Amino acid sequence: MERLPIEMIAKISCYLSVADLVACSATCRTWREMFSDDMVWRRHCTLRLVEYLENTDTTVPPGLQLTEHSSLSPLPVWRTRFIRENHLWNNWRQSNFRIHEVVCNEGLGKTHAIFYENDYLVTVANDKVQFWDVRDKPICLINDPCELDYTLNIDQVELLSEDRILFVQSSKVSVFRISVTSSPWSLIHTFYFDERHLSEDFSEEGRSPPFYKDDDESIEEICFYVVSSDYFLGVAAGYSRLLHVWNINTGEKLKEVICPVRNPNSCFTGIYDSHKSSSDFLLLTEEDAEEEDCLLRVRMHVYVYNATELRFRDFIQTRIGRVNSLYSCRIFEPYVFIKDYFNLAIYNYKTSTLVHVMPAVSNPKIFNGNIIFVSQGSFIEFNVSTGATRQLTSFDAFSMFFIACDRFIAQLVDFYGFEVYEVGRREKQLQLDSPNTCYWLSDKVAETNSMCTKKYVIENRGKVNSFHVCVLNYW
Repeated sequence: MERLPIEMIAKISCYLSVADLVACSATCRTWREMFSDDMVWRRHCTLRLVEYLENTDTTVPPGLQLTEHSSLSPLPVWRTRFIRENHLWNNWRQSNFRIHEVVCNEGLGKTHAIFYENDYLVTVANDKVQFWDVRDKPICLINDPCELDYTLNIDQVELLSEDRILFVQSSKVSVFRISVTSSPWSLIHTFYFDERHLSEDFSEEGRSPPFYKDDDESIEEICFYVVSSDYFLGVAAGYSRLLHVWNINTGEKLKEVICPVRNPNSCFTGIYDSHKSSSDFLLLTEEDAEEEDCLLRVRMHVYVYNATELRFRDFIQTRIGRVNSLYSCRIFEPYVFIKDYFNLAIYNYKTSTLVHVMPAVSNPKIFNGNIIFVSQGSFIEFNVSTGATRQLTSFDAFSMFFIACDRFIAQLVDFYGFEVYEVGRREKQLQLDSPNTCYWLSDKVAETNSMCTKKYVIENRGKVNSFHVCVLNYW
């Protein structure tokens, strides 16, 4: 064994678990050297986490111990990196984190939070924007860093890139250049997304009779929109047959798009963007149509619109029934997912071909860059690169589940209990014996930063219209 080349040792290690590798390393000094080689441990590390974990100190006790007995040679680089990452995941497994309240909104306007560069947080509460350093105990770095119109509620906050942040207030859209050190943030441009093209008059075509959601709220009375890194697509209240397309980088209005359904009793009801950077958007429409038997039926139509070419793609699907009550739709280039009560249909919208139809009891969700859903008691993963499906886990899956972070799925088992599973190389059910386990469920508004070291939650603690923004630090 001692005479085998390291390439052969690395090949053998592919068939061993982490626990097996640790056991081999503890056998003797020679095996310790062989099974601690960088070629052995690199494959067990998440590459995107390496640099951040190496350059960021841990603040969560009991801390990280990387030194061994002085008689032993230092640990190689990639085994040290694995130990760092495993320490992070162990904190998740044990619900070991430090929790800090950042801000409390006492009912003034909406509450928002968004991470910036993993260790900073932008919050909107009490009609005020604040910028926080959350590396350890939260410190407010800047109060009111951008000059907004505070007579309007802030409806949405989106981080567009490393240095741009967008605020939506009713139909007013403002883009600022974000900075950790300087204030106020410089305004790049602002526009009202429902501002009309002077050369075009869609006043009659753009208007539509009111459509009603399940809660009796008229679609005509609300506006809805979607934001990507390059485009803003929105439908204004009162003009639900008219889609406004803007270029966020230039602040230029590109086009006004009339609902493609010719029936005047039709309107746009939803807009969705692709998870990855894409100029394709999913558009949902509904129409009230009178059939030959004189019955009034509702049809849903699914389209894909390309904001770069400013045109509809050839793909179209039609279903009977209202979107909100019967269907859940998602786009992930080049696929469209349509979920009804019983099945999930997957289409390649670029070729207009049906790829799969599978029984499904859950809506499709994004997990580690692919789509997962529950089918026949199991989690099924659809690989968006290959178009193939596979069973993701061996444990029983339930229809209501939440993505905690890259490694963990929490699911409701019944009205009173839930389970948490680690997914991947190490599939295991976690023992939920910590008082902090309630934070696994995302019934609160929650988001994890890209390095999986922190999570913010927005929770209501029983008082009406009182919302608390808290940061959970796992590193």
